[in-house]
Order: sequence, then C-alpha cells, then structure tokens
Amino acid sequence: MGKAQLLPHTAAYVREQSLCWHLALAAFKTGNGNGDLLAKIVKALYLAWYLQEAGFGAVQREVYLDAERILDVAASCASRGVWVIESADCPPIIQILDLHERQLLCAPVFAVAEAESCVLRFGKSEKRAPW
Repeated sequence: MGKAQLLPHTAAYVREQSLCWHLALAAFKTGNGNGDLLAKIVKALYLAWYLQEAGFGAVQREVYLDAERILDVAASCASRGVWVIESADCPPIIQILDLHERQLLCAPVFAVAEAESCVLRFGKSEKRAPW
C-alpha cells in the first residue's frame, strides 16, 4: 500500500465534499432538492456509518435512524413533485455530515475506499438500511 493510501484525504478535498453535501441539504431546505442531491446526502450518511463501524468517530445509532426517517419523508414527497426538508428536521443530518467531514480528515484513504465498497455492496443487497 502506498503512502497516499495510508494518509487521509487532503483538506481541500474534504472541504469540497463537505460543501457539496451542505449545498445539497440547503437546496432541500429551500424546496429545490432533487433525486441526485438526495443520493449525495444518502451516500455521505452511509459512508459515515461504515467509517464509524471501522472506528472513525461516532454518533448514536438513533441519529442515523432520525436522518433516515427524514430522508424517507423527503423521498416520498418527491412523488408529488415536492423536494423539501424542513430546517427543523436538519439537525440529525447535519450531525452526521459533520461527523463524516471529521472522518475524512483523519481516516486513511484506504479506509474510505473500503467504506465506499461497503456502500456498493449494501446497494446490491436487500437490506433496508446499513444500520
């Protein structure tokens, strides 16, 4: 394994990723979400979970369950053309996104790649959620 795999992602990369997630959430808060933005948020939450399982930071499982419920509501409303997450519902999602930002700043690239592989395997499974 090379040096680049043993080090965390660069701070610039982490900032870029974090900005993407928070902009996606901001779009939902203004009623301008969409399926692609929802997928970005969901992927970040799943990556956070798998990195948490690998020992990189933690939030309580209940926070993930709350975030999942909120995103499920957003997805179900999308069938009516409504892509919104109320500001009052954002704290659990923000808590996990903030955790994931911290994870990317400390987890080695190989651990993040393994978490991404776990997300892909989960996507092919019949499970409802990884937690």
